[in-house]
Amino acid sequence: MQAAARSSEPNPHDGDAVDLHHLWRVIRHNLWGILGLCLVVSLLTALWVMRISPVYRASTTIMIESQEAKTVSIEEVYGQPPGIREYFLTQFEIIKNRDIAEMVADELDLWNNPLFAPAVRTEDSDAGGAGLDTSSWLAGFDATAVGKQGSAVDDEERRRAAVINRFMSQLSVEPVEFTQLVVVSFESTDRKLAAEIVNTLARVYIQSQLDAKLQSTREAGNWLTGRLQDLKAKLDASQQALQSYRDREEILDMAGGQTVDAQELNELTTRLGDARRVRIGAENVYRELGGSASYSVEQLMQMPVVLQHPLVQSLAQNHTSAQQEVANLAKRYGPEHPKMMAANTRAESAEHELKQQVMQVAAGIEKEYRVAQRNEQILLEQLAAVKDEVATSNRKQFRLRELEQQVEADERLYEMFFNRAKETSETLGFQSAHARVVERATPPISPIKPNKRNIVLIAFLVSALVGIGLAILRDMLDNTLKSPDEVVERLGAPLLGVLPDIKVAKGSSGPYLGYLEDNQSAFAESIRSVRTGLMLTGLENPHRVTVVTSTNPGEGKSTVAINLAAALAQMETVLLIDADLRRPSVAAAFKLPSGAPGLSNVLGLSAQLHDCVQKTDAGFDVLPAGILPPNPQEMLATAQFRTLVQELAQQYDRIVIDSAPINAVSDSLILATVADSLVYVAKADETPLTLVLKNINLIKHSNLPLTGVVLNRLDTRKQRAYGTGSYYGTYEGYGKA
Repeated sequence: MQAAARSSEPNPHDGDAVDLHHLWRVIRHNLWGILGLCLVVSLLTALWVMRISPVYRASTTIMIESQEAKTVSIEEVYGQPPGIREYFLTQFEIIKNRDIAEMVADELDLWNNPLFAPAVRTEDSDAGGAGLDTSSWLAGFDATAVGKQGSAVDDEERRRAAVINRFMSQLSVEPVEFTQLVVVSFESTDRKLAAEIVNTLARVYIQSQLDAKLQSTREAGNWLTGRLQDLKAKLDASQQALQSYRDREEILDMAGGQTVDAQELNELTTRLGDARRVRIGAENVYRELGGSASYSVEQLMQMPVVLQHPLVQSLAQNHTSAQQEVANLAKRYGPEHPKMMAANTRAESAEHELKQQVMQVAAGIEKEYRVAQRNEQILLEQLAAVKDEVATSNRKQFRLRELEQQVEADERLYEMFFNRAKETSETLGFQSAHARVVERATPPISPIKPNKRNIVLIAFLVSALVGIGLAILRDMLDNTLKSPDEVVERLGAPLLGVLPDIKVAKGSSGPYLGYLEDNQSAFAESIRSVRTGLMLTGLENPHRVTVVTSTNPGEGKSTVAINLAAALAQMETVLLIDADLRRPSVAAAFKLPSGAPGLSNVLGLSAQLHDCVQKTDAGFDVLPAGILPPNPQEMLATAQFRTLVQELAQQYDRIVIDSAPINAVSDSLILATVADSLVYVAKADETPLTLVLKNINLIKHSNLPLTGVVLNRLDTRKQRAYGTGSYYGTYEGYGKA
């Protein structure tokens, strides 16, 4: 029932899931081997670590200023300066520069320090072939002295490069976050040398930057001096061109001349407007008058333009007054009265003056028109002349302004370069360092590596992982049956029982008769379990004839057959038949005489059955193999053998047949055709799983009565290491309870 229950369990190997319990059992099984590997590796690592020289790290802290020296403040023209972050990154790379490393190596003579300089290869052409000089061998391609000299130079360069590479591999530069500080560290087996190197490197770095700034300032000064000479010559040329233009154009005060011309132009424009208005007025009067010659005095006196003349109006009033006086006197006096005559005379005189004045006014109007016309023409000519002068003046002004602007630009540029050159010359005597040492390095007290404890611990862990991996790999490559679980899970066959591995005395051979020697031992209890499994599988149809076989010889099939027969004999009558007619072992196990008749004799009709069946002290009868025939398979396949088995089944309750291994010959398959059950014996940790699986599939496909599998010689200690010993039991503690 237990076997049937196990056969119904799911098979974890059918899927892709990892059986963690199985892996844990593998680790437990190989625990001592893994621990031994860890111990050996840890011991070797400890011995290796003890020989490693301790490495010390010395550190110095440098503060780098963010300001940079500027030669000419014209960043707007040539672009913005780099950002602060890029500036600091640049300084970090400068600290790690090979040039700085070479300066430190030169100052501390690291080229000859054994901690840095590689072993110098010495040439010894007279060594009698004791060593091979590569440079001399290469020089064979070029026999000239120049080639040899070049090889020596290459060796020196490689040696220096090796020193610098080792120096830089031991140097580290780490910025302090959110500060302007940088920590420069150096690792070396010489703690004093490590401190000396980082302090020297900090000083060399700062000094190199000062030297670079000084050189930059000198180059800038030289460049500014050269530029000043060019700018001075250009300024002189522009000033000379301005003065020559003034002299040539006779310009004394262009701004004053420009003001006079403008005022004169404005005045002429105003006067021209007035003259034009006067001329228009005079022209209108003149045109209205139409010429004094064409009109009489009376007609002229009718014209408003004449009457409105002030002098004409005055004379007209005098004439009117004289006429009124004559009219008044005429009322009193006669024409011959002196007063009347005098009044007439005055009236005539006033009339005459009025007419003359009217004629003069008419003539004056024409004259005024001509004069106004001439005045307007003169002003027009003067205005045109002034406009020409203003246009000429403007052209001169534009040209003069161009020359003056050129002079001003040259003066400003010259002044800027002159001031910068003066500042640069003043700063040549003093250069402030852009970095300074905040904390000098001191020789470290304790080393930073190797951390011997951690290295040994890591070696232990790595070796443990390697050991576990090897154990798992070994388990994966091990294609044998190792546990009872695999019988059910991987073979798909019922498990009748498990027999423990018994240590037998050296030199002993043949089947192990543990059940006969001590039926209270763990082995005997295991045989009883097999007996129980065999009987439980045949409750309805008892297995009268049982064939016991295995894959290969030496797996314990004869042991299982003999001890199973002994266990069954305690309950029933049992006959054990040794049907392995090739390598029989039952007769020797019961110490029967050599040449005793047996199965082959009965089948060959050379002996009677009752003469061949042997009684034993174990409580069951034995039919040995007898004389080994030349054709055992043909003998077992005869109807006579089948009839013999049927007759014996009538005489005994159980018949156990020990057959040949199934992988070697097919005798067991023939025997199984006359049997009720077939018991397959497999040796733990030895029988290949593929062979067992192939044979069981063959048995199933042949419709032979496979009852179950007996796993023989299972190391119970390994099973406890696998964590399965308590599940299957060993009966050791049970027997002592």
